[in-house]
Amino acid sequence: MNIEFHYYILYILCKEAGIDEPDCITIAYSSQYVDNNLVQHVVKDHGFVYETIVTHNYGWWSDWFPKHVYIPFHFFPGDTDYPGSRRKDKKTNPYNCTPGSRPVSELLKKALVTKNLYRIGIALHTYTDSWAHQNFSGLNEDWNSLSKESIIPKVGHAEVISQPDIITGKWIDSRLDGEYQYIDNEQRFLDAAGHIYLNLCDLSGKSADDWDWLRKRLKQLIGPFDEYNERMQERILNYIVDEYLLEYNKYEWIRDALFYNENESVLEDSFKGFDKFSWLRDQLLYKTNVFDKPGIKPKPHFHDSHWYKWHEAAKAHLKEARNMLGKMI
Repeated sequence: MNIEFHYYILYILCKEAGIDEPDCITIAYSSQYVDNNLVQHVVKDHGFVYETIVTHNYGWWSDWFPKHVYIPFHFFPGDTDYPGSRRKDKKTNPYNCTPGSRPVSELLKKALVTKNLYRIGIALHTYTDSWAHQNFSGLNEDWNSLSKESIIPKVGHAEVISQPDIITGKWIDSRLDGEYQYIDNEQRFLDAAGHIYLNLCDLSGKSADDWDWLRKRLKQLIGPFDEYNERMQERILNYIVDEYLLEYNKYEWIRDALFYNENESVLEDSFKGFDKFSWLRDQLLYKTNVFDKPGIKPKPHFHDSHWYKWHEAAKAHLKEARNMLGKMI
């Protein structure tokens, strides 16, 4: 799923579940930031060194990317007996992602128990992605391919580009058998929203009896079929206006936590929002040791910042995922 669900719709679900507004923003921002945290940073100040992890990237050429990023954060292995995964070739895959599976539900439950809003937001991202990314795995393997002729890497849903993440999308998954191959993303996403709402109401102690009303409201906000996702910005504006919500800014938390020179920074700002270029530079220059990654100086309240707390939560999420999946990652 993309920012429309991970931030804006999740914020609405949190708010309607009776969660305090600042906490709604923290949860929703934590969820969306999983997709924006592309580059590892090193924070340095008078002997203090803090290294972050990445939770999304565009790599595919080694096992490191799938097992450290794709599987634990975006393609959590699901239930091999899920009916909607029935394929024409009759194959099954323990790495296959399935919606609201037993494993990903357990991952979310473990986050909810902590009451840590950052952990909850990150886990909700992974939980939500289990609907959008169903029937794909986080590995680079033939399981993910819809066409033998495709030259696109067979990682996740790369071959169908962004189709599974568009809230209004309708498409055909030719690997699946019978009626399962006809995909209506809106139905998938509303199903995800319903399960998320139940979990959020459990967290807040509010009754979820009004879900039918909320589902109708979400359908109204999403609006009519939009084949090419041309109305996404219009829909986002509607969410902002209806909820009196500020627009998501992926630099807000990092700018609050760190000092940096915008013209020399290693932050994503260096490419003025071109995330893929920023990520590629990080891979070519720093991962290959062409240059040492420069440190960024923290602001005095660094350890109290959202950004630091989010990264600590992301590391805890990864550790939990590894504990649950064992040798799979």
